[in-house]
Amino acid sequence: GKTIATASSDNTARLWDLQGNLLQEFKGHQDSVYSVSFSPDGKTIATASRDKTARLWPVRNLDQLLKDGCAWVKDYLHNPGIKLTDPERRLCDDI
Repeated sequence: GKTIATASSDNTARLWDLQGNLLQEFKGHQDSVYSVSFSPDGKTIATASRDKTARLWPVRNLDQLLKDGCAWVKDYLHNPGIKLTDPERRLCDDI
C-alpha cells in the first residue's frame, strides 16, 4: 500500500503517506493505542487500546481528504476578515 498506520501513546492512531505527511488522525480512545491493522480491502483500520476497547475506523480516500480539506479552506478563504488577492482565494477547484 501507499499508506502507513501508527499507534501512539497519546491515545490516537494516525495514517501517513510514504513521505511522512499526516493524512488522517483517529481520536477517541481513553488510553494508549498499542495496535493498529488495516482491513483486507484497506477501507477500515482496527485499533486496540489500553482502555480495553477495540475500534473500527473508516479510512478516507484521497478524494475524500481533498474534499474535506477544500471545504475547510473555502470557509477560511471566504472570511471577510482575511485579506487575500483573488488568485489566492482559488486554491481548490470550485472555490
